[in-house]
Amino acid sequence: MKKQTSIKQLRATGSVAISCPPEASAGIVRASTWWEAFCALPKQTRLEFPYQEGSGYELQETPGATRDLKEHFHFTEGKADWLADTAIQTGEVAVMQFVQNTVALLPLIRPLVLEFAREVEKFYGLEGFVDEVASGEGKWIIRFLHYFGGRIAGDEIATAHTDKSGFTLNFTSTSGLERLDYDGVWRPMPVAEGQTTINTSMQLQYRSKGELKALCHRVVATPATAVNGRFSMVCFIPLTKTASYNKKGAGRLQEFAPGFNYTMPFEEFGKLFVKE
Repeated sequence: MKKQTSIKQLRATGSVAISCPPEASAGIVRASTWWEAFCALPKQTRLEFPYQEGSGYELQETPGATRDLKEHFHFTEGKADWLADTAIQTGEVAVMQFVQNTVALLPLIRPLVLEFAREVEKFYGLEGFVDEVASGEGKWIIRFLHYFGGRIAGDEIATAHTDKSGFTLNFTSTSGLERLDYDGVWRPMPVAEGQTTINTSMQLQYRSKGELKALCHRVVATPATAVNGRFSMVCFIPLTKTASYNKKGAGRLQEFAPGFNYTMPFEEFGKLFVKE
């Protein structure tokens, strides 16, 4: 990471692209490959991992104005044993390999996450930020997504939104990810092979008292993904000592106008959060 340059631009752009260590890149490829194999299994097998306490599988087949058509799988360290036991019970090699390679990812990406947190703490003066990120490792969420095909190129297949956590690591090099710049223009947010693009999220905007704005982003179908679908992988890093976005009281973030938080006064923005 070109530390000062990249972290400084976080204030202006809401995202930075940094290199992944080779072993982490290889682990990401392995887990992503087995995710695709998992998605090819019969629906009943996939549904043996019902979403619970931050981990498991969800299938969204019913369309809605702000509801993406997709399937996704969440992994947290705290549910690793349950996922491993359930994988063994299925007897499916693809399932066991997917879970095994996902469990192996956390120690590979940990240095990347903590290095980013150190530079943010140092540059923006967020005292205790590294410790907060590290202490919440059990709640880091690795999320695998599969947006279905059968769409039209240019369709918004992931509704514009900000993420509710502290920051998000994007690992997928397939094109289609877009960012809403702070000047209100949609632009590509590419993720090069061997890199991750990290974007700011709602808790970091709250934690920095509005100095860093949560970046609004979306996914648009390309000619290829409109037909074949799009596979991706991200990692959400929550801030466990910071107030959380109040989804129950304020609603889903996909229901807000894109960029709603860019000019919102911090006093008003803070009302969207609740201390747990």
